[in-house]
Parts: sequence; structure tokens; C-alpha cells
Amino acid sequence: MAEDTAQGSGWPPREVSERHERFAALIRAERTAILASYAKSLEASNSPVVAEPGARDRAMTNAAEIIAEVAASVRGGEIRTDGRSDMLPWMTGAAGTESQLSPADLLRAAAAFFDIVVTSLARHVKDDPELLPCFTAAVVALNETIGRRVREATLAYTGYLLERVDQAHIDERRRIARDLHDRLGEGMSVALRQLELHEITSREDPLTPNVRAATAKQAITEAMRRLRVLTSDLRQDTVRSLENALIQYIDSIAAAPDVRLRVSGDETWAPRAVIDEAFLILREAIRNALRHGDPRMVLIGVAVAPHELHAWVEDDGRGFTPGDPATSVFTGTGLTSMRERAALAGGRLTVASVPGQGTLVELLVPLPGHVDE
Repeated sequence: MAEDTAQGSGWPPREVSERHERFAALIRAERTAILASYAKSLEASNSPVVAEPGARDRAMTNAAEIIAEVAASVRGGEIRTDGRSDMLPWMTGAAGTESQLSPADLLRAAAAFFDIVVTSLARHVKDDPELLPCFTAAVVALNETIGRRVREATLAYTGYLLERVDQAHIDERRRIARDLHDRLGEGMSVALRQLELHEITSREDPLTPNVRAATAKQAITEAMRRLRVLTSDLRQDTVRSLENALIQYIDSIAAAPDVRLRVSGDETWAPRAVIDEAFLILREAIRNALRHGDPRMVLIGVAVAPHELHAWVEDDGRGFTPGDPATSVFTGTGLTSMRERAALAGGRLTVASVPGQGTLVELLVPLPGHVDE
């Protein structure tokens, strides 16, 4: 920067260097006045920065560091930073706190600081026009230093918000699961007990079963099973690793058939929501295969590529005729739920089966792509 300025102005490099040195000294001399003006500006605008405990002191410390970086950039003829990425950390705060300042607060405070510094340094140019190139270099360095740190602080704040949204999602699912269990599950249990008592105390001939009571009991038992599955899904924490979650589920079911799992690719290429839905779909497909298919072997595969997540569950069980409600274990709400989950993830679900030759469930979810660093 210093050499370009010298060539463009016609001044000898030594004189240009001396002017940059002198302007850097003026910036350092203005430090106290700039910080005082900045503090008054924040107070006058009722900025949340001054209302946050300890935030004002941290803001002043960071402002002083920026002034030092600008002075060093002017003196050295190139933009220089101290290598840290903690611009106004009081704007993002510690993770999990409830007193976060927004990016809008950050931008307003940064804009006020920028205006104060530029106004303060411009007075020196008015008194000595030869310092204009130095002033230009200082403004460029100031803009770059503040802009870089504001971007980093905004990214940190965005990450904090995403964590809060994710936790709120988990908390709401758990609340719904509790309500279903406490309000619906208890009532169904009572109804089932009443039917059992009816069977015991019925005056009818014990050799003649009450068909209606048996049917109602079977329906309630199935509804309770579905309720347990639903509440289990709702209580399911966010899946951190699809492979580990599937391994844990396979271990928990203690299946007699040979169940094999193969996972390839990098799971980080898929958004967390896609991983969550893929696990629930695969878990339901595995459950159906083991419960209804009576297979000797179940093969589970997951292949994650930058452009697509491909997962499947294949068994060699009894199979069924697609479209035949009498034989299909995937009819009704089960298949609808799996397809809805696939659609929520932005993908599609296919089910193929042949009686006596097993069943194949496939999930395909396009991904936004991944660019290696």
C-alpha cells in the first residue's frame, strides 16, 4: 500500500513512509477521545450494549484493539490484525444464556464506532491535505477489520439460534409424548382392563367367546402398541450418528434372524433433519420386516454421497403382493407415515415385494451438495 501511494503521488517513498508513520501516531493519540465519544454515543442511543452487564467494558476493550489494528495497518502499509476472531463477543455471549444481543445491535454499534473514528481522523486531513492517502488507508483498514469481525460474530449468533431451535424442537416433542402417555395412554389402559374384567365376569357361556369384546380388546392392544411407538419416536433425541443409532436399535431388538448393516459415506453431508427422518423410516422398515416377514436375513444399507442419501432395508421373508390390503404389512398409516417422513426430508420412498421372495424398502433423498475445503 505504501509503495503504491508513493508511485501515485510522486512523493519519494521515504516521505510517504514518514507521513504514514505520523498519521499512525495521530490515530493512537486520538484513542482516548474516540473511546469516550463511542461510549457517549452508545448511551445516547440507549444501545443494549451498555445495558448488558459487563458488555460496555468489553465493547471498549474491543474498540481499543480495533484502533490499534488500524494504526498498525496504516504504519505498515497493509491491513494487519492481531489474529483473533472475537470482535465484540458481548454480541453473541456464552452459549445457552438468555441475554443474547442480536446482529442488529451489533451492526448499529459497529456503525456508530465506524462513524466516530472516521469523523475524528478526517479533521487531521482538513488541516493537512497531504494526509489524505493515509486517511484513505485508515478507512479501508477500519472497514475491513470491523467487517470481518462482524461477519464472524453474526455466524456465531446464527449457530446459537440454531441450537436453541433444535432444543425447542426436542422439548416440544417430549411434551407431546408426555401428554399422549398421560391423557390417552391411561384411558386406553383402563378400557383394556375393563374388557378383561368383562371377560372374567361375563355370564355368558365360557365356551362361547364374546367376539365383540375380543375384537375390541385386540384393537385397543394394537392402539396401545402404536401409541408406545409414537411416544418413543417423539422422545427420540436428535440423531447424532445414523450408523450408531441403527446399531443401538438392532442390538436392542435381539433379533433371531441375521441382521447386517453397512454404512458408507460422510454423514455430515446430510442435514440433521434428513438424518433424523432417515433413522425413523429405517427403524420402521426393520421392525416391519422382523415382525411380519419372518425372514432369515435382513440387509440394511446407507450410502451418503454429496448429492444424495440412499438407504434401504431388504429381507428374504414371506413378502406380499403390493396393493393387496389383505397381505401387505405396509398398508394404512404405516406406509403413509413413512412416505410422509420421506417427503418431509425432501425425498421419496419406494416399496417392492414379491410373495415368497421378500421385501425391499428404499429411501432416496437428494442433498444440496458438498464442496470439499
